[in-house]
Amino acid sequence: MIDIIYYPEGTSGPVKEYFASLAKIRPEAFARLAVDLEVLGAEGLRSRQITIRPLGDKLWELKRLYNGIQYRIFFAVHQGNAWLLHSIEKKSAKTPKDDLVLAKKRFKEVLKNENI
Repeated sequence: MIDIIYYPEGTSGPVKEYFASLAKIRPEAFARLAVDLEVLGAEGLRSRQITIRPLGDKLWELKRLYNGIQYRIFFAVHQGNAWLLHSIEKKSAKTPKDDLVLAKKRFKEVLKNENI
């Protein structure tokens, strides 16, 4: 079991805000992503019910294609917690480098704050 935590404060942050917005404009997509996160929490990284892939440096990507839109949630697993760091809607096959850099930066902040 993995606890799902939102960067930077646990219960709020940019991914939580994105989900709130998505719930209003595309509730079906939001519902599918919410179920994906529940599955991640219950089954962990070995789940075969969701699509995740490693990006290196403890960074992972949860992938969901719905109605032609590619949703991505970048997260890192540390000490039994999945920190939701960044989210995007992809329009091309390649993940923008700036988004990966931002997710990595946020994870470094998580690690720094946990060591205090």
